[in-house]
Amino acid sequence: MIDLHHDKEHLVAIMSHLQLYYFPLSGHSHKVLTLASMLDLSIETVTVDIKSGEHLSESFVHLNPAARIPVLVDGDTVITDSHAILFYLAQQYDPARVWYPTDLATQVEIQRWFALSAGELCTGPVALRGIRVLGKPGNEAHAMQQTLRLFSLLSTQLEQSPWLAGVTPTLADIALYSYTALIARLEPSLRDYPRVLDWLARFEQLPGYRALPAK
Repeated sequence: MIDLHHDKEHLVAIMSHLQLYYFPLSGHSHKVLTLASMLDLSIETVTVDIKSGEHLSESFVHLNPAARIPVLVDGDTVITDSHAILFYLAQQYDPARVWYPTDLATQVEIQRWFALSAGELCTGPVALRGIRVLGKPGNEAHAMQQTLRLFSLLSTQLEQSPWLAGVTPTLADIALYSYTALIARLEPSLRDYPRVLDWLARFEQLPGYRALPAK
């Protein structure tokens, strides 16, 4: 049985000063801030202006040689990549193991959705939003095709279970939510996926939900 009082005291004891290097319009940053909010963690944000190339500065590249945001600093520990950060926060600050449960079957499902988040999510919604909103170069038709593929995969899964990795929300839902929700705002044809829209709406009702970037 989990002793929540003891667990909370333990968290206070181990919690360092958390800093997140991020860009406000980044969905990858948003997913990290969402988990932090849902875990009720205090986290300092440090803006890295990728539009002006600040992520290529010597100081930031020293922090993350890949020159990408987000980056989490927890004391002497530096974690790069949004999925790695989600995993770290869940392991370090979620003693109840709500977001990354202990059973292997659920962990496997979360990892499967992490792979889709790094694949179809990036080649679809992330790329499409980048082209339409941020003025990035790219093949809009291909990005739209990949977006529809991802929404189809999401819809199929949500026909089988209320959340992506099972009966309760997990890191899988956090990893996929931000960019899926952002592109659903932009593309009217995605209203043809009611299960996905319902999942997004239910996610937004979870305790600690953090509002999306403005665009």
